Amino acid sequence: MTNASRWIAIVNPISGFGKAKKKWSEIKSELQAQRIAFDFDFTTGERRGDQMVIDAIARGYRQVICIGGDGHLHDIVNGIMRQDIAPSIDITVAMISLGTGNDWIKTNGIPKDYRAAIALIAKGKTYIQNVGHVVANNNGGAVTRYFHNFAGVGFDAYVVERTAGAKVYGQIAYLLVMLRCLFSYRLPVLRITFDNAVVETPCYLTLTGIGQYGGGGMKLTPGAQPDGPTFFTSIAKNFSKLDVFHHITKLYDGTFLKLKQAEAHESRHVRIEVISAEEEVYMEADGDMIGTGPFEISLVPHALRVVIP
Repeated sequence: MTNASRWIAIVNPISGFGKAKKKWSEIKSELQAQRIAFDFDFTTGERRGDQMVIDAIARGYRQVICIGGDGHLHDIVNGIMRQDIAPSIDITVAMISLGTGNDWIKTNGIPKDYRAAIALIAKGKTYIQNVGHVVANNNGGAVTRYFHNFAGVGFDAYVVERTAGAKVYGQIAYLLVMLRCLFSYRLPVLRITFDNAVVETPCYLTLTGIGQYGGGGMKLTPGAQPDGPTFFTSIAKNFSKLDVFHHITKLYDGTFLKLKQAEAHESRHVRIEVISAEEEVYMEADGDMIGTGPFEISLVPHALRVVIP
């Protein structure tokens, strides 16, 4: 049996505040019980998923199981998109979701229960979704990344930048830092350029989506279609802290876009420039910090093959 016919499971043991590490023995047993041929490896501080998947593809693997969260999947997708060994759609990705937010699986209807997710792998049904490509600045130089779910500028990136270290201390510490962010965040003024429109506004957040969910279950880009012709971008404009508390349920069901302080656009390309801000404005993609502006976001159509129900 060649590696091309086997799966490589890449495990991020710290995903979900260490949940992936705790569950690995059960997941391994279930993969064996469902007669899935696989090998496995673990990420470390020095070995991220992007380089590990490039190495696996070079060894002949064409099927990857991501065991972890959205950030781990983000790394794996970047490895697939950056390598030049095989066409990206020749690589199949399956997700066993054990992260903090688990947002990407919600759009695609992938179960959170690992046994059910493994059953999908055994069935082998796939489709091909879009990928996003972003260019930003990091320490004075250009940085490029791919994303599979969303890219955000504003409050979500502000939270990601400030909670990165808190995750190692557990969920309570993480939530406390998030709450503090809500009270310290100051709205920047952004210029957002789409294919056929330009918006200049104070901005609570702008989120460009391939998937529909972000922020741990919020339906922030409800019109997004993973294999559609455009991104779906939501803009929450001059939201006050009271607005956020008052309309929190609308963020979870997507109806916040009906508010006068919000609007949505569909576009294959999005450019975001900072007109004014009290502090540095960041972008995050799939929960991974990318850099500062200006930001260029471009659609890469039908680039990622994934296992779905």
